[in-house]
Amino acid sequence: MPGSTGESSHTMAGTGSGAHVTVGIMAVQGAFLEHQVALQRSAEVLPQRPSVSVREIRQASDVTSDLQGLIIPGGESTTMSLFLRRNNMEEPLRAWIGQKRHVTWGTCAGMILLSKHTEHQKIGGQSSLGVTDTVVSRNYFGRQVDSFEADLPITHPQLLYPSSSSASPQKDYFRGVFIRAPAVLEVTDPSVEVLASLRLSDKMAPVVVAFRQGRVLSTAFHPELTEDLRWHRYFLQMVLSENQG
Repeated sequence: MPGSTGESSHTMAGTGSGAHVTVGIMAVQGAFLEHQVALQRSAEVLPQRPSVSVREIRQASDVTSDLQGLIIPGGESTTMSLFLRRNNMEEPLRAWIGQKRHVTWGTCAGMILLSKHTEHQKIGGQSSLGVTDTVVSRNYFGRQVDSFEADLPITHPQLLYPSSSSASPQKDYFRGVFIRAPAVLEVTDPSVEVLASLRLSDKMAPVVVAFRQGRVLSTAFHPELTEDLRWHRYFLQMVLSENQG
């Protein structure tokens, strides 16, 4: 738990390749503790068995260059945006995300904060870190009472075969938890790789709910609220791949 400085660091031992990963999790709102637990469990089942240190990010001084990964969890995106602005965290985060070997994952509100464009954004309203080439709709699926779960088809090899030792694919869907969730209305650059789309009914066009652009991963749903570790393993594999050698 946080100490007197507001910082908290947790190390999870691995016994494989000797690789070490340091991940920061924004601890402003959302299920950041659940992300921490999922990372720990994921590190234990990866072939590399890396040791993972998790640091809670609450102020600009926590955003340091030795971090290799960063998770921006769910929450209320407007509140999170105001917190970042008032605590002068926007520019340090943008600078960190832009550096080589740094891998970022935004879930739900994190997806909104990372997007360059938000639908119906008011002038002078919620700010954005302006990273991914996407147009995102806040609360696309409705309010809190409209939260739901849905099966998402999985086709990406690293999600179907999460380790090189997998002889057969795991289940070809992921149970996504959507809580006042956003969705991607438009992809504005070909470097954006769509990882999952959702179509709730025949009358609704499919919308993107997970994608990767370079070193940035975004999901509209909450993998940390499920027992399925594939998205956390995928994130850790991104970090390991960027920092190998």
